[in-house]
Amino acid sequence: MRPSNARGLVALRWPAAMATAYAATFVLVYYISVHTVRGRVVSDASLRGALLSGASIRDRVDAILDVVSVGSLLGAVATVAVIALIRLDRVRGLAAVGVLVTANVATRVLKDHLLVRPDLGLDEVGPSTLNSLPSGHTTAAFSAVAALLIVLPSAGRVAVALLGGGFAACISLATMFAGWHRTADAMAGFLVVGVCTMVAISVVVACGSPRRHAQAGLGLRWWVVVSAGALSLGVAVGIGLSTVAPVRDSLVGSLLAFLSAGSLIAGTVLGVLAGMLWVLQVTESDTERYGEPA
Repeated sequence: MRPSNARGLVALRWPAAMATAYAATFVLVYYISVHTVRGRVVSDASLRGALLSGASIRDRVDAILDVVSVGSLLGAVATVAVIALIRLDRVRGLAAVGVLVTANVATRVLKDHLLVRPDLGLDEVGPSTLNSLPSGHTTAAFSAVAALLIVLPSAGRVAVALLGGGFAACISLATMFAGWHRTADAMAGFLVVGVCTMVAISVVVACGSPRRHAQAGLGLRWWVVVSAGALSLGVAVGIGLSTVAPVRDSLVGSLLAFLSAGSLIAGTVLGVLAGMLWVLQVTESDTERYGEPA
């Protein structure tokens, strides 16, 4: 049945707050990595490190990136639809498909029409004024994970989040090995999916779809701790490299910058996933507390 007004107000505040946090982080990532000299030079160093590291596995990188295609997205839509049908939950199925569509469309619009990459007079590996943020490949892979989290029962979400998040992180690193994207592009892709997922969860809550069931402990506190640690390490290395140009521009500096990129990507995907799982959990808990009997 449709949720009561009290339950709706309580439950909707959580996805709204998380969407705001994701959006604010997106703006911060975009500004630092695109509009500041320090952000640009460290980002360029990490891309150089990725190209050096991935030179010997280029064929494997291409194979990994070929997995993400229009066909794979259609496959994700079909999978989501089947799970929703099995669970007799049309609202969640439509919301999950909405994440797949809106996240990928939003990424394309942001990258091609709304966001710009100004010329700061820097000598960079990639085209200095060609905006590549957010990463389309990262968004496509991660949106499939988010869609599954929406339609799956709570018991299966942690495993899917870990496996899917790892896959999405590998895709984002592969785009760096191929020279297509920078670190912030992947981080922005994760955050775009996060915002779209919070909107989808709000729709689910507003339509009264959340079901009453026991909530298993997800251990999300540790997800947040690991995410914060990885992000802090990545930022610390980046700041260090940005202040010591001779090291940053050396081979060792490029490799360190790439390791910093990997840490930032891992921290971002873990943090966004933790937010998704927590909001799904708390909105369903609110349903149990405030919802009307099924």
